[in-house]
Amino acid sequence: MNKVDTETIQADGATMDQETPPGDTKPDNRPDFLRADKISVTRATWFYVIGVVGGLIVGGIGLFNARGTETNTVPPPDLALVNNVPILRSDFQIQLENETGIPFDQASRDEKLKVLDEMLREELLVQRGLELNFAETDQSSRNALVSAVEQQAIAEVTTSQPTEAQLRKQFNDHRARYATEGTMTVHNLLVMERIGESEQDTLARAQQAAAALKNGTPRLDVEEKYGLTQAKYYDEDFYFAAKIHLGDKIYNDVVKLDAGQVSDPILIKDGYHVVAMISNTRPVPLSFEKSRSQVLTDYKNNEQQRLMNNTVSFLRNRSKILIAKDYRGDYNPDDFLKAYAP
Repeated sequence: MNKVDTETIQADGATMDQETPPGDTKPDNRPDFLRADKISVTRATWFYVIGVVGGLIVGGIGLFNARGTETNTVPPPDLALVNNVPILRSDFQIQLENETGIPFDQASRDEKLKVLDEMLREELLVQRGLELNFAETDQSSRNALVSAVEQQAIAEVTTSQPTEAQLRKQFNDHRARYATEGTMTVHNLLVMERIGESEQDTLARAQQAAAALKNGTPRLDVEEKYGLTQAKYYDEDFYFAAKIHLGDKIYNDVVKLDAGQVSDPILIKDGYHVVAMISNTRPVPLSFEKSRSQVLTDYKNNEQQRLMNNTVSFLRNRSKILIAKDYRGDYNPDDFLKAYAP
């Protein structure tokens, strides 16, 4: 058996022993960088550098073409960019059709360019308004923002229709609302305190006047004898108008009277009132079918208010609100939430 020769080969600073097979007369003299069967630190370093540079290039392309970054190209969904704020092609088409009243495909190039210019001008002015902080300082801008948020919050209700079961529940839960409008005609007589007269004497005079009216004494005679004056007279009033004219206290006391009846004296800040009911046509309940349109309106109003209350509650919960000391103890948002409840 031939003796095996052993060579010491220097490769990239590393010493390796390699056995040269017997009879091998043509050794591979290529640099280790080019040999796949050799470990090369230089080759590994170059591949690493190429990978890093390639990754940076790909990342840079994605970064500088993302929304919110400076770019000289307009993405396909957009028609234009104003300080990187997009004007959508879909909005452009809708506005053009609304303004011209013709389909987008039938509009001329000049009409399209005119609408484009309008949208660019609008966006420039909107951005300027934001720079000037109009949302905080201009009341009309604030009102517009509030209205926009409200419309967004109640969009679910305005774009959908309730079921028949939901409408019937609304009707059954609030039957008193669905009736004909009641009407009444009254004489509202005021008994004012006379100079030097005690409150007890004034009350006694009012009671005597009420008793005389109840016994059928003509109203004008009662007014003259007991010194009554008539508050402003209104012809037949719907209930809601009568409530405004009489005030809550007097209205609530006399609405139950029948025609021809007279109230007992009612004390409010300007004195005692005696009310004679001339006519009282009470509301008549309506069927679901006859009141369906009103039921639908009430249901949507209630749902809109419910959604707005939920939205405000959500915003309160995620916000930090500080109230000045002189109001902090008295203010309770839940009190006003009840007032807004449907």
